[in-house]
Amino acid sequence: MPGAIAQALEKRPELGALRKQEQLQRENIIVAKSGYKPTLQIFGGYGAQNSGFNEDMGWTLHGWEAGAQASWDIFDGMLTHGKVIQARALHDKSKTDLDDTARRIELEVRTAYSTFIEAREVLESQEKVQEEADEALRLARARSDAGTGTQLDVLDAETSLTQARTTQVQALHDYVVARARLERAIGQDVVPVEK
Repeated sequence: MPGAIAQALEKRPELGALRKQEQLQRENIIVAKSGYKPTLQIFGGYGAQNSGFNEDMGWTLHGWEAGAQASWDIFDGMLTHGKVIQARALHDKSKTDLDDTARRIELEVRTAYSTFIEAREVLESQEKVQEEADEALRLARARSDAGTGTQLDVLDAETSLTQARTTQVQALHDYVVARARLERAIGQDVVPVEK
């Protein structure tokens, strides 16, 4: 059971997606905190410009231009503080979602494992029941052949054997379904059956 739970917590795709979401929300806190820091912009380019105040219409000013601009919001009306609080709240929510999903998956694995063990035990017990029904039919036929039993005893034994076989087939079906649910719960890759 602990191995199955560990495998499920490692391989289930929804947990992987929630882990990525939690990492993104952690990064969003850093982005929100960037509002506390100054910004620096650097620009450069080449330009040409005609002057509307010059009498020579062919006169054009060509040249490179470059510059830098720094700004720092000293007071932004608590906008940055609000963004940081919101980012932390979203990060906390993503951690809660991750923990909740992990607990739900653990419960799913425990339930599937319990159902699988129960189905396996029922299947094993039904094999014994079928063996007993085979033996009861053999004995009923032997008594009937010896003249100490009736045909009704043989028919009852055949009916019991048929019921035992039917129950065993149902138990086998339940076992296979329980196994598939357990494999799905632990995130094991399902191998398609070749036809």
